[in-house]
Amino acid sequence: MRKFIDRREETLISEVNSAYDVRKKQKEANKYILDLHRASLQSPCDFAQELITNGTTQISYSPGEIYVAGLEAMLGQETVESQPPLAGLVTIPRSAPHPPVFLDKAECFHSFNAKLKGNRKFNFSGLAIDEEYVFVVDKGNDKTKSFTHAGGFKYEIKLLQPHGVAVSQTGHLYITSVGDKYVQVYSTRGQQLTTMGQGQLEKPFGITLDRQGHVMVCDKAKKGIFTFHAEKGQLLSTIPLSMCECPVYITANSVDDNIVISDWGIDCVYVLSPTGDQLYQYGGRGVGELRLPRGVCTDSYGHIFIADWNHRIVALSPQGEFITYIATKDDGLNHPVAVAINPTGQLVVAEAEGKVKTFQYLQ
Repeated sequence: MRKFIDRREETLISEVNSAYDVRKKQKEANKYILDLHRASLQSPCDFAQELITNGTTQISYSPGEIYVAGLEAMLGQETVESQPPLAGLVTIPRSAPHPPVFLDKAECFHSFNAKLKGNRKFNFSGLAIDEEYVFVVDKGNDKTKSFTHAGGFKYEIKLLQPHGVAVSQTGHLYITSVGDKYVQVYSTRGQQLTTMGQGQLEKPFGITLDRQGHVMVCDKAKKGIFTFHAEKGQLLSTIPLSMCECPVYITANSVDDNIVISDWGIDCVYVLSPTGDQLYQYGGRGVGELRLPRGVCTDSYGHIFIADWNHRIVALSPQGEFITYIATKDDGLNHPVAVAINPTGQLVVAEAEGKVKTFQYLQ
């Protein structure tokens, strides 16, 4: 009886700690969203004050602590001249988006199963999306599969221990082959084109492209990031990951080219500058943190998404602060392994056993 009481006590304490941690993170997320709202309200107020002060819609200002992001929110598309004149004009795009607001509960509005008839094993590991296709790496069957966005199967590519996949705007498909120890390059129609990284990579796992279109590979064995020229295959640079125990997945932030690395050896995610300086890390082995984090991606606002093996998709701010869980086990999520943003801005999640789910997470 005493042992039963002790076990029950430990369980209750663990549940209380977990609930406290979730509530704390929800408060942090609410603060982040309120700060965004405050910023969006402040910009038009500043604009109105400028009109009252100058009595004209032509804005004059002295150079100081004025940020283009703030002007975008105030003006939309305008050509701004300074007094005294600065070199050149600044054109600010119209339809600058309002600060993004996360839904209280993300909606899974579409799913399909990437496990095909005749597949004996299933262990999915990679995901990439372009305007036409969804590419899923099924490493259990040594295949990379192509589907339409609706889930219709198109074709598959047989490789030796494939793991990660990335697709370029130029129509090239890059697949890491752990068995071959290099990257295989295909067209998005499935035609083999070339390879890269032969003799330079040992265990290439995660793969992504930066804003310049360079191919970035996370090598688990060499604990480093290898960046290649997308067309020539030339090795451009390497970044050591000495802080990592088992680096696996990688993405380059579409806003600032910061590099996001998941390390399932110590259950955390690192964010690095484009040159490899560590900016911050998220996670660990505490209650409510990460467990064997897999795929990572970012959206057009710089938000970071993590596929946490513990049946959760974690959303972080661009500064690495917790925002919310996009989905959890309570939503039917089961061992997510890869994440990507589709062309219309929804989050797509691949689960280990082959289901591919699409979530609307912003208002």
